[in-house]
Amino acid sequence: MAPSTLTLSCACRRITGTIDINNSTLPLSLEFCHCSNCRHSSGQLAISCFTCPRAPNNGPPTLQITSKEQPVAYKTSEEIIRYFCDHCGASIYIDVLESGNYEICTGVLDEAEGLLTFKQHIFVENTKDGGLSSWIEGAAWNGWPEKSERFQQPARKPQPQAVGDSSETLKCYCHCRGVEFYVTRPDKESAKVSAPLPDLLTPYHLHSHPPQDQDQNEKDKWWLRANGTKYLAGLCACNSCRLATGYDLQAWAFVPKTNIRKLDGTEIDFAMGTLKTYSHSPGAYREFCGRCGATFFWRHEERRGGVIDVSVGLLDAKEGAKAEEWLEWRTERVSFEECAQNKSLVAKVTEGLRRWGQKEA
Repeated sequence: MAPSTLTLSCACRRITGTIDINNSTLPLSLEFCHCSNCRHSSGQLAISCFTCPRAPNNGPPTLQITSKEQPVAYKTSEEIIRYFCDHCGASIYIDVLESGNYEICTGVLDEAEGLLTFKQHIFVENTKDGGLSSWIEGAAWNGWPEKSERFQQPARKPQPQAVGDSSETLKCYCHCRGVEFYVTRPDKESAKVSAPLPDLLTPYHLHSHPPQDQDQNEKDKWWLRANGTKYLAGLCACNSCRLATGYDLQAWAFVPKTNIRKLDGTEIDFAMGTLKTYSHSPGAYREFCGRCGATFFWRHEERRGGVIDVSVGLLDAKEGAKAEEWLEWRTERVSFEECAQNKSLVAKVTEGLRRWGQKEA
């Protein structure tokens, strides 16, 4: 079959590229890596990548960065170098030094439907609780595929509300530790902020505008769950998140700003440490680490200034990657699933989420 060229770009389009493929190799295999390095260097619950095809006769990877600007490098280990956009924070690709392979981050592809098919999860043991693999059925390995044992999903222990000291804190950080903070348990101040309902709870495509019934929003305090002892969390598949992170699925926890603190106990600011800010639309901002590229926050100063979206892959919860002693996951839908680029993948996740939620019920 004739070769084809795939194109890729990040949210700000300062990084663009092409990948040459042989159509006979389609669909390409997508895998999720759940290791701690990947979670904390991306901010994701797990990262999704595919191996870049090589030139004939086992030649070099066919990825070509076509933009004038080049992605910046961050070395997470002796074997791995990650490349991301220094302006919007999108992960672009990973150089696996030992094999010479490039692992392309799936979210930067300009087209994905029909080109990629889910294959497996790797390094799931690092999550303790299965992480994202709990919601996407398929082969799950403790470490490298075929070289490690299969991961066994642990039995769930549903907790209707958080257990523990109300003064307990949850440490959060990126891989390079350029930015560290902690989250506190919900308190009286957590209910004093206001914010419109997110698409995760009320699909925006069913309305001409996001719901603005502020009185009802304040009454519900939708970001507080489990009798006010946990925070709401969920997955997002919108194109804005996809392009700014480099991945198809972004896991967010919705936390009042008053409950997010620097290590010295003071309220966070968005210029702390190695944070960089990217604005993709008026009033909307994203923060990422300028050194390792990890996604940190999404916020909207006018519409939702009091509640911040915190990237779940940064959390260091003792119980596991999903941080279920702190978070209650929305299982009825994936936010903006209607406009997802890789609809077949997101449909698989939505089905898995609902099945997982029904087990708890």
